[in-house]
Amino acid sequence: MPTDQSKMFNKNFTIYKIFGIWSGNHPWKYYKYYSLVYLFVTFVCFNLLLTLNLFYMPRQMELLIGEVIFFFTEITVGTKICTMLFMRNKLIVAIKLIDCDEFVGDYENKEGILCKTNMGYRLTWKVYIVFANVVYAIQVVIPIFLNVLRETKSELPVSKYYFLSDEQRESGVLFWILYLYQGIAIYGHMMYNVNIDSLIAGLLIIAIVQLRLLNKNFRNLKLSEEERKLSYEIQDKIQMTRLNKLLKHYEVILNFCDTVQDTFSVTLFFIFGVASIIICMVMCGLVVPSSIEFRVFLVMYLFSMTFVIFVPGYLGTQLSYESKELVTATYNSEWIPRSELFKRSLKLFRERAATPIVISGLKMFPLTLSTFVSIMKTAYSFFTLIRTVQEE
Repeated sequence: MPTDQSKMFNKNFTIYKIFGIWSGNHPWKYYKYYSLVYLFVTFVCFNLLLTLNLFYMPRQMELLIGEVIFFFTEITVGTKICTMLFMRNKLIVAIKLIDCDEFVGDYENKEGILCKTNMGYRLTWKVYIVFANVVYAIQVVIPIFLNVLRETKSELPVSKYYFLSDEQRESGVLFWILYLYQGIAIYGHMMYNVNIDSLIAGLLIIAIVQLRLLNKNFRNLKLSEEERKLSYEIQDKIQMTRLNKLLKHYEVILNFCDTVQDTFSVTLFFIFGVASIIICMVMCGLVVPSSIEFRVFLVMYLFSMTFVIFVPGYLGTQLSYESKELVTATYNSEWIPRSELFKRSLKLFRERAATPIVISGLKMFPLTLSTFVSIMKTAYSFFTLIRTVQEE
């Protein structure tokens, strides 16, 4: 019987809908126009202005850092938006697989691993949302009040728009219009990042948990005391039925992982590819003179960027580990007294399970902790190179 496990992602999809990248199952007839206008104003125009600003801004490290960080962050935001818009059908397939019969497991048991995973994801999502909003407040909201208290001049929160003259930027009405525009746009982009990153993590967690359940079921592939009293033929038939059910479960897990891979391959490539540049620029920003608010923002941004690439790397490692553990689990099953047909089926499964499940970014690098460490090393290498050039 199908379950409603996919409801753990309901809040994610609600936010996608609010911010114009998910029409839902029964879309409002004018939603596509709303989506087009919203994305054009808050993403296309925002990034055109951000790019134009890079050509006009002074070539000073302390000024470049913030602008470059946001510019490269927008690259990943763009890939995530495109994924949600153009990979919609594949994502729907993945969501439907979550609710299929093979994934039911112990979901109805409140103490079961599936139910605990579901509740754990919801709690973690809330914590992540709160953290992201705190970072947003530090960058966009709090500076307004601090500048009023200190009686200092306010600055635009994201990009300084150097293509405008000082008089235009400091014009009261225009300044607050631009401030509000950047604040609204960047909030939407933050919500894209938080909710798409958490969706990717959630899908990987589901795959890991399903593999753990399959691992457990293979280890428990044994006859009960009552079943041992039956004839050998009936015993073998019972075990073959159970084995086929487990093999079907494994097949659905593979299909699910393939769908996740196809859906988010490009997005993961850009997340990991751009991460080293962003982390490098954040570290550079921490060693140049800047305001306390900006330093706090950089520290929290560094933490969030590290978290963004650590989580998929960790989950990817766990996914590969759990898939390889299936080989050991089959040897713990009661396979010795079974028929040749049973043993051949189990042997074929072991041959397939010996190749671990790997999620990759554009099939160029795997999602593993080794990749995470490589990204951090690369970022630090860039940082030391930039500092060396500056000192010389």
